Amino acid sequence: MQAIPYGVPLDAVANPWLTLDRELRAQGLRADSAPPVRAVVCVTVHVDGPAVEVGRKQFPAGLYTAGRYAIRRGVPRHLDILARHAMPATFFACGYDVEHYPETFRAILAAGHEIAAHGYLHEAWDLGEDEPALLEKTHALIQQQLGVTPVGWCSPSGRKSHRTLPVLRRLGYCYDASEKDRDRPYLPADSAADDFVMLPNNTVSLDDYPFYFTGHSLAAEACDNWIEEFEALRQAEGYIHLTVHPKAAGGSGTPARAAAMDRFLAHVAAQPDVHCMTLAALARHCLAHPDAWRTE
Repeated sequence: MQAIPYGVPLDAVANPWLTLDRELRAQGLRADSAPPVRAVVCVTVHVDGPAVEVGRKQFPAGLYTAGRYAIRRGVPRHLDILARHAMPATFFACGYDVEHYPETFRAILAAGHEIAAHGYLHEAWDLGEDEPALLEKTHALIQQQLGVTPVGWCSPSGRKSHRTLPVLRRLGYCYDASEKDRDRPYLPADSAADDFVMLPNNTVSLDDYPFYFTGHSLAAEACDNWIEEFEALRQAEGYIHLTVHPKAAGGSGTPARAAAMDRFLAHVAAQPDVHCMTLAALARHCLAHPDAWRTE
């Protein structure tokens, strides 16, 4: 497929990832002969197990088992794909799913991936005054069941309120992956502290859900689109945040759709100027160099 870059490709001086490239080389994580890092890829897996159906007050059986499929087949399939490409990923977990299927998330951690928070029942409604308690509940469940403390969060519905960031900061989070307003990471403009970063996600063209659930796309069509978007961003901001769901229905858990994800990651892995990292690792890098990621 022909790459379709947009705008004017950035030159080496404008490359926002040169500092990361130097850090990786200093740590022995990038070969001296490798070209400079030109793009960062973050693979995020929104597990969205039975928490989704339960949150909708649907009994998770029969017709309403897309989430259970994620736990039983989708997550293992995604873990195999990520292992094949030696790619770390960030898995967003609903508190209900961690509570009822802890072994699934322990397997994710054992494979070297990050666990981040994603609501309790994948709430798709305005939470009002219940929001702080629900954020705290999922945070505590991940700590208690998995023995790790999450540092990242993504709204399960895209909804946020004036309560959201203060609670996340109080709990020790350092990034939010809910915004859709930029093509690269940024520090909140209204924050006086350099302790929190926004890692936007693209729910239009780098998320499997709109392709499969809304657009009824073929797996090959989704893969072709991801490659085009990857190549365009690689020539510009260099930040590619892929979102996949291991469930059935609107996700990439089933065999042909998982194979499309596999083909896309193979394309990514073949590019010598790309570095794959978890959102937590990206957040740490951005917060270590805050001046490079401030908003105008």
